[in-house]
Amino acid sequence: MPSQEPGATDREIESLMRLVHVIEAEHRARPTSALDLRARMLIQMLGLNGQTPILAVRQSLRLTPSTLTSLADRLERDGYIERRRHPTDRRTVVLALTATGTRAFKAEKEFYRHLIDDSLEPLDDEARSHVLSALAALARPRPEELNRDSA
Repeated sequence: MPSQEPGATDREIESLMRLVHVIEAEHRARPTSALDLRARMLIQMLGLNGQTPILAVRQSLRLTPSTLTSLADRLERDGYIERRRHPTDRRTVVLALTATGTRAFKAEKEFYRHLIDDSLEPLDDEARSHVLSALAALARPRPEELNRDSA
């Protein structure tokens, strides 16, 4: 008998499709829906980590120098971020959220909090705990990503 790789069943795929549809519908109502994915990712990164050197941003988000420059220019022009000199290494430029960027990050965080809470509402406490643990596990970097980042 040939071995079968464990994989998602049609039922699990259908469940994920439904969840993605809910997320897409909710996305239109989020305060930062006018921003593209890269802009939201940069705002989220700065919101979670605080001011960050440009090189670290570029490596973490896997952006080319020109892509990050144009993204930072746009977000700076729109008042979400600012460029600053590093406090101890004046040669290094860091990106930081402005007050507008901080409000956008807080709105993003609240969007995700409601999305998770609403999505998991039908589950009992034990099932909810399992899903939240699985989300945390999915968010951890894989070994190949750690090796690639340190290279």
